[in-house]
Amino acid sequence: MFKIRKSQYRHVFCDNPKPEHCYTGISLSTVTGDQQYIKASSKYYVCSLFGGGGPMHVGRLDRPGRFEAGTSSIVEGHTGSVLDFDFNPFDDNMFASASEDCSIKLWSIPDGNDWEPTDVNGRAKKGDNLTENLVDLLGHRKKVTLLRFHPTAANVLASTSADYTVKVWDVESGEAISTTPKDSFGDNLISDVVWDARGEILATSCKDKNVRFMDPRAGAFTSTITKAHEGLKSVKLAYLGDTGKILTTGTSRQREVKIWDLKNLSKPLLVENIDT
Repeated sequence: MFKIRKSQYRHVFCDNPKPEHCYTGISLSTVTGDQQYIKASSKYYVCSLFGGGGPMHVGRLDRPGRFEAGTSSIVEGHTGSVLDFDFNPFDDNMFASASEDCSIKLWSIPDGNDWEPTDVNGRAKKGDNLTENLVDLLGHRKKVTLLRFHPTAANVLASTSADYTVKVWDVESGEAISTTPKDSFGDNLISDVVWDARGEILATSCKDKNVRFMDPRAGAFTSTITKAHEGLKSVKLAYLGDTGKILTTGTSRQREVKIWDLKNLSKPLLVENIDT
């Protein structure tokens, strides 16, 4: 017999935010994937806009208001859609962007009141677009899908690509520090990449459902969780601080969360089904 699953949240509601607290008028890119669609530092946020050439909107967190295409300042420089971004944890004004044009670009947002897509009253403000980037990182043979800055070392960046590789970059020199060996992931797109709390290990997940742990200096794998989740949905990862544990999310027959001890990856410490 067909059974309707009851939701624990069916009576939850929220009040609409006040207009003066909203960011409006942003026409978002329609490109989909495993990336996070918005990133932020303590000063700015960035998201990909709809349009040719991979335009990006960088807004100030202290300036909610209306964005207007053709009036408000944007960031542009790629020749393909922008898929992911990440802010430098050591510089709130610096972020990296990854694109379908196979490149990674480093950008620095002008400080102070030099960058105002919206004015103090929340209205769109005319300004110059940012078109000059700091560095181009070139080396991936196909579109670049994910970016993650190193949490403790300045100017070190990890990237993944549809060429089925992970690269670690020295942003200052513009050179790759390491690259995973060819066929490391087979023909499986990489779904996630995260640094541990100290930046000593990179964890990756991909479409083959395995979670691989990588030495970022050598580009070699140190250990693997085989078939972390059985379902077809992407596996996402999060280190639990400096506890020696990692959390994975995915699906089996339903959505689930697992916690693993990094010293013993043979079985999870905890399995929690979200939909029960």
